[in-house]
Amino acid sequence: MKAIVFGGTGFIGSHVVEQLHLAGHQVTTAVRETSDTTFLESLGVNVVRIDFSNTEVIGKVIKGHEVVYNCTADARLHTQISMDASVEIKLTRTLIEAAALNGASRFIQLSSIVIYDFQTNEPIDESYISHPEYPIQSLLFERERIVEEVGRKTGITTIVLRPASTIGVRDKSSFFARLYATHTSDQYPMIGNGDTRVSLIDTRDIGLAMAWLGTYQEPKNDNSIFLLKGFDTTWNQLKTTIDNATGKISKTMHLPKNLTEEQMIAYKLTPFAVKTFTMNRIWNDNKIRKLGFNTKYSLKDAVEAAIRDLIRRNFPI
Repeated sequence: MKAIVFGGTGFIGSHVVEQLHLAGHQVTTAVRETSDTTFLESLGVNVVRIDFSNTEVIGKVIKGHEVVYNCTADARLHTQISMDASVEIKLTRTLIEAAALNGASRFIQLSSIVIYDFQTNEPIDESYISHPEYPIQSLLFERERIVEEVGRKTGITTIVLRPASTIGVRDKSSFFARLYATHTSDQYPMIGNGDTRVSLIDTRDIGLAMAWLGTYQEPKNDNSIFLLKGFDTTWNQLKTTIDNATGKISKTMHLPKNLTEEQMIAYKLTPFAVKTFTMNRIWNDNKIRKLGFNTKYSLKDAVEAAIRDLIRRNFPI
């Protein structure tokens, strides 16, 4: 397979490139002119620096590739959200239209479980109808809608992957990196007794799944949206795993379930984070597993690899 990845310098995107490369596919990564490509170049993949605002150049770099991966992202929970976002909306539309116009047969969009609301404690699968509660959720829905709309109009096959929150190497700002920082400073936050359940995944497994989605035989009448998780755990079990991986039992900062606004500000917690710590966020990914994909890495694998990498990079606390 000849694949091109946009967003390959990002945390998850770099794992997509790596797993495609390890699987023996011919990989090109299209990056911004100012991007740090040290890791990508160490893999030996083809790195092309382009102006992402130039539609003609994007089309030229896509031409000749069978599968286009969009791993670009800009918006975060704490950022101001625009429904006309330059990356999530404008660039996504440009990429899929260019992919269809220049002969690509498949467009694979990396999405997020952030898209799901907090209206249930029960496991969620692809049939669950989510109602956006936060601006970023509306933005993610709009990005997926654009992918589906352009795919339907042009005939290019579209696939959307919504992976669980991830733990892995090359992490700079994810929830796990922040938890590691609180663990190191003996301020690990625990709301209630930490028995809320959560589905997580090793970032390597996201890369493996994205590579697999590039070649799997798509069933007829499939909407091609997939959830993916690696393992289920609790926030308390996650702390114990970090304790074991670091060789240090961190002190815990016990917080009440009903935090006031002042307490959330003091503990640097957002309403979204508080809900994540207090409501089960369990994903049912039987759909992709029944088609033949299975994850490889455990909670222990993910935490140990991530912490070794954070320590090696002297991650700022």
